[in-house]
Amino acid sequence: MATRGYVYSVGNESDPGDPWGRSELSIEPDGRVSLRHHFPGPLATRGWTGRVEPAALEALRGALEEAGFPDGPSAPPVAGSGLRRLTVGTAYVALPWHLPAAQAAYAKAFDLLDGVIHELTAGAVAYPTTHTGLVSDINEAPGPSYR
Repeated sequence: MATRGYVYSVGNESDPGDPWGRSELSIEPDGRVSLRHHFPGPLATRGWTGRVEPAALEALRGALEEAGFPDGPSAPPVAGSGLRRLTVGTAYVALPWHLPAAQAAYAKAFDLLDGVIHELTAGAVAYPTTHTGLVSDINEAPGPSYR
């Protein structure tokens, strides 16, 4: 996993029970990161770029190794629960937003990814996270705004 990028997709801007919308996060192997976030309702789609700190990338790799990526739960998620999809190279896992205790290592990985999104957006996407200091060189990406 050390030389592969990550693609993380979470949320649904059309789900009335989802307060945050949908995030599409891409992290390159060298730490460059880009985010396209689709806010719910009439709010615009916005984008950001930055660089994930090397220690955060290492922690993400470690959490995924601990989780046994790409193995996930054997049962499908409960209808109506939000999904998180993480792709590394050609392997992926799709897991429910609220993970069972048996998926604690995935919870660590998702907490890091949610922290990257929270920092990139300066809190505009307020995913709960326990992490700070994950991202540098943050810029809001120019581009069209969809309403």
